[in-house]
Amino acid sequence: MTSINFHFIDARGALIDHRDWLHTRLLATYAKASALMPLRPLDVIVKAGTHVIPEKGHLGYTPEPGLIFLTVDPASDIFRANQEASLERMFAHELHHAARWDGPGYGSSLGEALVSEGLAGAFAQEVCGGLPEPWERLDVSDIRRHVAMAASYWSRKDYGHDAWFFGASDLPRWLGYSLGFQLVKRFLLEHEGSTSSSLVEMEAEAFRGVLAVI
Repeated sequence: MTSINFHFIDARGALIDHRDWLHTRLLATYAKASALMPLRPLDVIVKAGTHVIPEKGHLGYTPEPGLIFLTVDPASDIFRANQEASLERMFAHELHHAARWDGPGYGSSLGEALVSEGLAGAFAQEVCGGLPEPWERLDVSDIRRHVAMAASYWSRKDYGHDAWFFGASDLPRWLGYSLGFQLVKRFLLEHEGSTSSSLVEMEAEAFRGVLAVI
Protein backbone atom coordinates (compact mmCIF):
# COMPACT_ATOMS: atom_id res chain seq x y z
CA MET A 1 0.00 0.00 0.00
CA THR A 2 1.05 3.59 -0.59
CA SER A 3 1.58 5.99 2.28
CA ILE A 4 -1.42 7.34 4.17
CA ASN A 5 -1.19 9.45 7.31
CA PHE A 6 -4.17 9.92 9.62
CA HIS A 7 -4.11 13.07 11.77
CA PHE A 8 -6.68 13.12 14.56
CA ILE A 9 -7.30 16.72 15.61
CA ASP A 10 -8.57 16.02 19.10
CA ALA A 11 -6.91 18.14 21.80
CA ARG A 12 -10.22 18.25 23.71
CA GLY A 13 -10.80 14.51 23.57
CA ALA A 14 -14.09 14.49 21.66
CA LEU A 15 -12.94 11.46 19.67
CA ILE A 16 -11.26 9.55 22.47
CA ASP A 17 -13.93 6.82 22.50
CA HIS A 18 -14.00 6.53 18.71
CA ARG A 19 -10.43 6.98 17.55
CA ASP A 20 -9.38 3.32 17.42
CA TRP A 21 -12.62 2.32 15.70
CA LEU A 22 -12.29 5.15 13.18
CA HIS A 23 -8.68 4.31 12.40
CA THR A 24 -9.48 0.61 11.88
CA ARG A 25 -12.44 1.29 9.57
CA LEU A 26 -10.69 3.97 7.56
CA LEU A 27 -7.50 1.98 7.10
CA ALA A 28 -9.46 -1.10 5.97
CA THR A 29 -11.33 1.02 3.43
CA TYR A 30 -8.07 2.49 2.18
CA ALA A 31 -6.68 -1.02 1.70
CA LYS A 32 -9.70 -2.03 -0.41
CA ALA A 33 -9.59 1.17 -2.45
CA SER A 34 -5.85 1.04 -3.11
CA ALA A 35 -6.22 -2.52 -4.39
CA LEU A 36 -8.56 -1.20 -7.09
CA MET A 37 -6.78 1.96 -8.22
CA PRO A 38 -3.46 3.74 -7.60
CA LEU A 39 -3.44 6.15 -4.68
CA ARG A 40 -0.56 8.52 -4.12
CA PRO A 41 0.50 9.52 -0.57
CA LEU A 42 -2.33 11.08 1.42
CA ASP A 43 -2.87 13.07 4.59
CA VAL A 44 -6.27 12.55 6.20
CA ILE A 45 -7.42 15.08 8.80
CA VAL A 46 -10.03 13.64 11.17
CA LYS A 47 -11.87 15.94 13.57
CA ALA A 48 -15.07 16.16 15.58
CA GLY A 49 -17.74 18.70 14.66
CA THR A 50 -21.39 19.32 13.96
CA HIS A 51 -20.98 20.56 10.37
CA VAL A 52 -21.91 17.16 8.94
CA ILE A 53 -24.56 15.62 6.71
CA PRO A 54 -27.51 15.20 9.13
CA GLU A 55 -28.55 11.92 7.51
CA LYS A 56 -25.05 10.49 8.09
CA GLY A 57 -23.41 12.18 11.06
CA HIS A 58 -20.19 12.74 9.12
CA LEU A 59 -18.80 14.72 6.20
CA GLY A 60 -15.88 14.29 3.82
CA TYR A 61 -14.10 16.95 1.77
CA THR A 62 -11.16 16.59 -0.61
CA PRO A 63 -10.17 20.10 -1.72
CA GLU A 64 -6.82 19.40 -3.37
CA PRO A 65 -4.32 16.64 -4.21
CA GLY A 66 -3.08 14.61 -1.27
CA LEU A 67 -5.47 15.96 1.38
CA ILE A 68 -8.78 14.71 2.78
CA PHE A 69 -10.79 16.27 5.61
CA LEU A 70 -13.21 14.09 7.59
CA THR A 71 -15.60 15.51 10.18
CA VAL A 72 -17.61 13.22 12.45
CA ASP A 73 -20.21 14.09 15.07
CA PRO A 74 -19.67 11.85 18.11
CA ALA A 75 -23.06 12.93 19.49
CA SER A 76 -24.89 11.61 16.43
CA ASP A 77 -26.71 8.31 16.92
CA ILE A 78 -26.58 7.87 13.15
CA PHE A 79 -22.80 8.20 13.07
CA ARG A 80 -22.37 5.67 15.87
CA ALA A 81 -24.76 3.18 14.25
CA ASN A 82 -22.79 3.27 10.96
CA GLN A 83 -25.56 1.48 9.10
CA GLU A 84 -24.60 -0.06 5.76
CA ALA A 85 -20.94 0.86 6.35
CA SER A 86 -21.83 4.53 6.00
CA LEU A 87 -18.42 5.77 7.17
CA GLU A 88 -16.52 3.44 4.87
CA ARG A 89 -18.65 4.46 1.89
CA MET A 90 -18.02 8.13 2.57
CA PHE A 91 -14.28 7.56 2.82
CA ALA A 92 -14.22 5.50 -0.38
CA HIS A 93 -16.00 8.39 -2.11
CA GLU A 94 -13.34 10.82 -0.91
CA LEU A 95 -10.51 8.47 -1.88
CA HIS A 96 -11.78 8.49 -5.47
CA HIS A 97 -11.76 12.28 -5.38
CA ALA A 98 -8.17 12.15 -4.12
CA ALA A 99 -7.12 9.85 -6.95
CA ARG A 100 -8.90 12.04 -9.50
CA TRP A 101 -7.16 15.15 -8.16
CA ASP A 102 -3.89 13.47 -9.13
CA GLY A 103 -5.23 12.99 -12.67
CA PRO A 104 -7.46 15.51 -14.44
CA GLY A 105 -8.53 17.11 -11.15
CA TYR A 106 -11.99 17.61 -9.69
CA GLY A 107 -12.74 20.24 -12.30
CA SER A 108 -14.26 23.70 -12.33
CA SER A 109 -17.15 23.35 -14.79
CA LEU A 110 -20.55 21.76 -14.17
CA GLY A 111 -19.77 18.79 -16.40
CA GLU A 112 -16.50 18.11 -14.61
CA ALA A 113 -18.16 18.31 -11.19
CA LEU A 114 -20.98 15.99 -12.29
CA VAL A 115 -18.53 13.39 -13.53
CA SER A 116 -16.23 13.64 -10.51
CA GLU A 117 -19.13 13.18 -8.10
CA GLY A 118 -20.74 10.44 -10.17
CA LEU A 119 -17.51 8.46 -10.38
CA ALA A 120 -16.89 8.86 -6.64
CA GLY A 121 -20.40 7.64 -5.87
CA ALA A 122 -19.97 4.63 -8.13
CA PHE A 123 -16.62 3.89 -6.51
CA ALA A 124 -18.22 3.78 -3.07
CA GLN A 125 -20.44 1.01 -4.43
CA GLU A 126 -17.49 -0.71 -6.08
CA VAL A 127 -15.65 -0.82 -2.75
CA CYS A 128 -18.52 -1.37 -0.31
CA GLY A 129 -21.49 -2.60 -2.32
CA GLY A 130 -24.97 -1.66 -1.18
CA LEU A 131 -27.49 0.87 -2.45
CA PRO A 132 -26.70 4.34 -3.76
CA GLU A 133 -26.53 7.10 -1.17
CA PRO A 134 -29.66 9.20 -0.46
CA TRP A 135 -28.27 12.07 -2.55
CA GLU A 136 -27.86 9.73 -5.53
CA ARG A 137 -31.46 8.52 -5.52
CA LEU A 138 -33.53 11.37 -6.98
CA ASP A 139 -36.22 9.97 -9.24
CA VAL A 140 -34.98 9.75 -12.82
CA SER A 141 -38.10 11.57 -14.04
CA ASP A 142 -37.13 14.53 -11.84
CA ILE A 143 -33.55 14.41 -13.09
CA ARG A 144 -34.68 14.42 -16.73
CA ARG A 145 -36.46 17.74 -16.25
CA HIS A 146 -33.05 19.35 -15.78
CA VAL A 147 -30.97 17.49 -18.38
CA ALA A 148 -31.36 20.20 -21.03
CA MET A 149 -30.20 22.83 -18.55
CA ALA A 150 -27.25 20.65 -17.55
CA ALA A 151 -26.29 20.30 -21.21
CA SER A 152 -26.34 24.06 -21.71
CA TYR A 153 -24.29 24.67 -18.55
CA TRP A 154 -21.92 21.73 -19.06
CA SER A 155 -18.79 23.78 -19.82
CA ARG A 156 -19.64 26.77 -17.66
CA LYS A 157 -17.61 27.57 -14.55
CA ASP A 158 -20.23 29.94 -13.17
CA TYR A 159 -22.83 27.19 -12.89
CA GLY A 160 -23.34 27.63 -9.13
CA HIS A 161 -22.11 24.54 -7.29
CA ASP A 162 -24.32 25.03 -4.24
CA ALA A 163 -27.39 25.37 -6.44
CA TRP A 164 -26.75 22.19 -8.42
CA PHE A 165 -25.52 20.01 -5.59
CA PHE A 166 -27.14 21.36 -2.42
CA GLY A 167 -30.40 22.93 -3.59
CA ALA A 168 -29.35 26.48 -2.77
CA SER A 169 -31.71 27.83 -5.46
CA ASP A 170 -34.89 26.46 -6.99
CA LEU A 171 -33.13 23.29 -8.16
CA PRO A 172 -33.86 20.10 -6.20
CA ARG A 173 -31.52 19.32 -3.33
CA TRP A 174 -28.79 16.91 -4.43
CA LEU A 175 -29.68 17.18 -8.13
CA GLY A 176 -26.02 17.29 -9.17
CA TYR A 177 -25.13 14.17 -7.21
CA SER A 178 -28.03 12.19 -8.66
CA LEU A 179 -27.44 13.43 -12.20
CA GLY A 180 -23.73 12.64 -11.95
CA PHE A 181 -24.50 9.19 -10.58
CA GLN A 182 -26.87 8.49 -13.49
CA LEU A 183 -24.29 9.76 -15.99
CA VAL A 184 -21.69 7.33 -14.74
CA LYS A 185 -24.18 4.49 -14.35
CA ARG A 186 -25.28 4.82 -17.99
CA PHE A 187 -21.68 5.18 -19.17
CA LEU A 188 -20.70 1.97 -17.40
CA LEU A 189 -23.65 0.14 -18.96
CA GLU A 190 -22.53 1.29 -22.41
CA HIS A 191 -18.87 0.37 -21.82
CA GLU A 192 -18.79 -3.21 -20.61
CA GLY A 193 -15.81 -3.99 -18.41
CA SER A 194 -15.31 -0.39 -17.31
CA THR A 195 -15.41 0.48 -13.61
CA SER A 196 -15.33 3.69 -11.64
CA SER A 197 -11.78 2.83 -10.58
CA SER A 198 -10.62 2.26 -14.15
CA LEU A 199 -12.18 5.57 -15.23
CA VAL A 200 -10.59 7.69 -12.51
CA GLU A 201 -8.50 9.65 -15.04
CA MET A 202 -11.14 9.81 -17.80
CA GLU A 203 -11.84 13.35 -18.96
CA ALA A 204 -15.36 14.58 -18.24
CA GLU A 205 -16.02 15.31 -21.91
CA ALA A 206 -16.17 11.57 -22.58
CA PHE A 207 -19.38 11.40 -20.54
CA ARG A 208 -21.15 14.34 -22.14
CA GLY A 209 -23.01 12.32 -24.76
CA VAL A 210 -24.62 10.17 -22.08
CA LEU A 211 -26.85 13.09 -21.08
CA ALA A 212 -29.01 12.31 -24.10
CA VAL A 213 -29.90 8.82 -22.85
CA ILE A 214 -30.76 9.58 -19.22
